[in-house]
Amino acid sequence: MKNQEKIGLSIGSATGENVRNIGSFGINSCHAALWLREDLPRHFRRLREELGMRYVRCHGIFNDQLEAVAPDGSFHFEKPLTVLERILDNGQIPFLELSGMPGALARTEESVCHYRFRSAPPRDWRRWEELVEQFLHVLIERFGREELCRWYFEVWNEPDLPFWTGTQEEYFKLYDLSRVAIKRQDSRFRVGGPATSKTAWIADFCRHVSAPSPEDPSPGCRCDFVSTHAYPSDIAFLDGAEGEVRLQSADLLPRLLTRVRQTMKLLPEPVPLFLGEWNSSAGPLAFNHDECANAAFIVKTMAELRSVCTGSLFWNGSDIYEECGFHSAPFHGGYGLLNVNGIPKASFHAFRFLRAVSGEELSAVWSRPAKCLGALAAREQKTVRLLLWNYLDPEKENETFEIRIDGLKSGAVCEQVMPENGSAYESWLRQGAPEFASVAELSQLESASHPRRFRYSADAGISLAPGEIALLTFELPEMIEP
Repeated sequence: MKNQEKIGLSIGSATGENVRNIGSFGINSCHAALWLREDLPRHFRRLREELGMRYVRCHGIFNDQLEAVAPDGSFHFEKPLTVLERILDNGQIPFLELSGMPGALARTEESVCHYRFRSAPPRDWRRWEELVEQFLHVLIERFGREELCRWYFEVWNEPDLPFWTGTQEEYFKLYDLSRVAIKRQDSRFRVGGPATSKTAWIADFCRHVSAPSPEDPSPGCRCDFVSTHAYPSDIAFLDGAEGEVRLQSADLLPRLLTRVRQTMKLLPEPVPLFLGEWNSSAGPLAFNHDECANAAFIVKTMAELRSVCTGSLFWNGSDIYEECGFHSAPFHGGYGLLNVNGIPKASFHAFRFLRAVSGEELSAVWSRPAKCLGALAAREQKTVRLLLWNYLDPEKENETFEIRIDGLKSGAVCEQVMPENGSAYESWLRQGAPEFASVAELSQLESASHPRRFRYSADAGISLAPGEIALLTFELPEMIEP
């Protein structure tokens, strides 16, 4: 095979720590009104059951589609409550983003996205505070205080982009009024932000919440967590479906988030850091989200960020999605782990493999340096699971590797995600990329979404091409030679 290089991997002793899986912390959906559909909750139930995704974040709990504020300014929370009940019925927990601005309260008519996320500050700041306060009253009555103590309350989405047309100072005012309204109900409720794109505003936010403000004179640290977003692409926010995407190395995300963690030392006390949105690119309708290689990007990113972030919320759980209008083609570059038909992408299996590697971490050392290769191993009693990846770096030349695990006998169970085996996108291309797939074509895509399963051979090792991942499961000590 062209450019195939042989390399060894040694699985060593326990590191003394358990593997931290930040990838199962949570997942994003599009905007809250989509939870009124029947199919989206089913998709997210699968993400909970198979990937362990616990928290769910979505935009627009106050968007006009949910009618939280009537044209006369009165408050009505029936539809927002239905959304939250459906999340809870899945066994998931709201990571509740407080946005957008109801039309009856908005200072101007400005909006972004197909579904009209109103981005203006309120005409009357007191009415926003009242909205949040009354909403919390209703949440407490419906779900109880102890339940709400499990939630996270995040103020707005990406106020550094056109999702917010006010100033930074006005966002901080919105944050303070929201926090006061929430903490007034129960000081245990967790409030944070700034949910910015490209890890922006972190230093300014940390300084702001480290001192009292006119709207929130509370002493001490005035945030319970920091959240921000990052994508390894240089595309600006676009209110539409097109835009040139230039992929950058996944190394960018650890650099950005490590810098954020350092900046958070400005806070008077340590708080959790959440990567609230991320994917291999921010570009809407970019096919890198559908490709096999997205799996290797995900496992590399999660492995490298597990010591930096408390949790991640991948963007996005499902291609049932409307920011730039709904798209029904089986593959169209959507952000989801599941396509519109509920067929898993390679990215889905990345999170499944990450979840499988649990328990006591074991050292994994390559026989020679190979920056694109990665390994993560853990033991639960006598069972060892080993996750391998060959990251496809868009900025470098990439090679296929033949990997042999030192001392591992033949017979370990292997799952490998590769084009047309765990990644159905390439099969869809081979079908001719039909916009409306037949029942037979969808059946073929479902079959192609299953990873290749085989037994490890000590003689042949594992061939891992750029962008592919594999999960090995074996027992100790019988399958490891002394």
